[in-house]
Amino acid sequence: MSKNALILEKSTSPSPALLESLPSSGEYLDLIRTLFQSRAVVAVVDSGSGARAPEACRGIAAELAASGNRVVIVQVASLLRMSQFPDARACLPGRAPNVSLWPGTAGAPVEFFQSPASAPSDGNWLASLRRDFDAVLLECPPVETAPAAAAIAAMADAAVLVIEACRTTKQQIQRDQQALQLRGVKLAGCILMRRR
Repeated sequence: MSKNALILEKSTSPSPALLESLPSSGEYLDLIRTLFQSRAVVAVVDSGSGARAPEACRGIAAELAASGNRVVIVQVASLLRMSQFPDARACLPGRAPNVSLWPGTAGAPVEFFQSPASAPSDGNWLASLRRDFDAVLLECPPVETAPAAAAIAAMADAAVLVIEACRTTKQQIQRDQQALQLRGVKLAGCILMRRR
């Protein structure tokens, strides 16, 4: 078993086309096979006790991108600090090829993706990202510190809670799960991260 284990209560069948393109091993392979359908949106939510969602998002994105999928990581904490939503086609290049970050920061060079369809008329940024990328990862801060992040996580097809071994208590996990479920988040399970 890899250092990051996925604990799922229920699973869905992944897209056959996506499965054929995945590498045969990887830390997040089981999670990818379970949750990622074509054009999937998955929220990766930090537990109240840690800040490991960015690391989990980078790992998931790198594995998806290694198989040729275009991935965007939506930095929800940055999005919540903005007074208006930026153009969904303006993304920053990520650390790995085929990985982008959205929203970009002020003054940073952005890449504009030409979508085959016109931009949605209702300004739905998530629909635009879903159309332009094979996978959308919503990197969400803890619900305790940013309750509005749960509303964005509820827009995803599924969500996982990132917990840290030997640090996140059972009570914290239960509080986080309850808070997410009360806000309509489709919680699929947890990612257990080893302590650094």
